[in-house]
Amino acid sequence: MPLPWDRIRAEHAVDGRVRRGPAAPSVRMGGGRAVASGRMLVLHYDVPSLAATVAALRLQRVADAGGAVTCQGIDVLGVDATLPITLDQLDELERWRDRAVALGLEARRPRTRPPTFSAHLVEVLAGVHDLGGAWRDALFHAYWTQGAPIDDQQVLLDLAGGIGLDRGEVAARLADPQARLALRQRMTADRSRGIGGVPVLELDGTFVPADLAEADLRQLAGL
Repeated sequence: MPLPWDRIRAEHAVDGRVRRGPAAPSVRMGGGRAVASGRMLVLHYDVPSLAATVAALRLQRVADAGGAVTCQGIDVLGVDATLPITLDQLDELERWRDRAVALGLEARRPRTRPPTFSAHLVEVLAGVHDLGGAWRDALFHAYWTQGAPIDDQQVLLDLAGGIGLDRGEVAARLADPQARLALRQRMTADRSRGIGGVPVLELDGTFVPADLAEADLRQLAGL
């Protein structure tokens, strides 16, 4: 059956239009594959959003089934400071807690809203080693279940070592000014393409909400 992309875009259009931008680069999520057309379904997410966390957990299941999907983290606030939790976070916690539990994540009230740039920097390295899914799972549990400060370098090193990454390599990546600059430039480019609030799915430069029906999500991923 043909992919129902036109229907999905129409359902989520605003004033008859869908948001478009240049397509994101295709980087495998771990467990996924590229479809014959080379298209990749991209989820833009950030850890302190429980809705985005649930979307990433759902997408990982699609990746594990062989879907052409990837996650791309963005530090939404872009502020290098730990902030108090927000009303939006508390609202999401109420609305998404049960979905998170169903996906194996016990979500508790966060203590703070930390910057996530360094965590996303480690994610890039984890993806190189085909450990992107394991990294996100460890990160989500650290923040949402354990209340860990995921902006702390020692916490990130411990999490990385726990999934099999070399701690020395992770420490070097966190200290690498070129790696940090490259990620900041990518996040800036994503914001300029219209990516602000998360979660959001992207395919061929078109953005749609991440809470699609399971059947639609799998079809967009080429399953």
